[in-house]
Amino acid sequence: MKKYSLLLVVFLFVFAQGFGQDLKTSAGIGIYPTGTETGLGYRSSRTDRWAIDVRITKANAFTEPKGGTLINEASWIYRIAYYERVRFHAGIGARADWNFDKTQSHRFGLVTPLGVEAFPFPFQNAGLFFEAAPFGTRASSGNINLGIRTVAGFVFYFVKK
Repeated sequence: MKKYSLLLVVFLFVFAQGFGQDLKTSAGIGIYPTGTETGLGYRSSRTDRWAIDVRITKANAFTEPKGGTLINEASWIYRIAYYERVRFHAGIGARADWNFDKTQSHRFGLVTPLGVEAFPFPFQNAGLFFEAAPFGTRASSGNINLGIRTVAGFVFYFVKK
């Protein structure tokens, strides 16, 4: 199961690179300092209706070799409302909760992000990001985890020359 989740993340990342990107901006990075899961992200395009969003959150490692966790997601999002300064999106993706403790099993599942990107700045390659996403994960032991994660942050898209 771990192999399939990793393959899905790699496939979505590679697929995003080939997706038709805008001539003015390229891929972007996200910094999500607030919400239930803070972290870093990658967004394939600012202006395309379809985009790939890959993120790493709650990454922590302890001095004890048995401690630590890492959560990553890869989602395919569609921008439903597409205006000059505001974009509303919905999507579906894969979620993996990795545990470094050998006594705890990893969890794999689905996530459905719903969010808004706003571009209030005079330069249009940076914006604010707000998102809520219901998710469900399942451990190999059969335990199911359901929840809603929230995140807010800043997204910066690189300018193409």
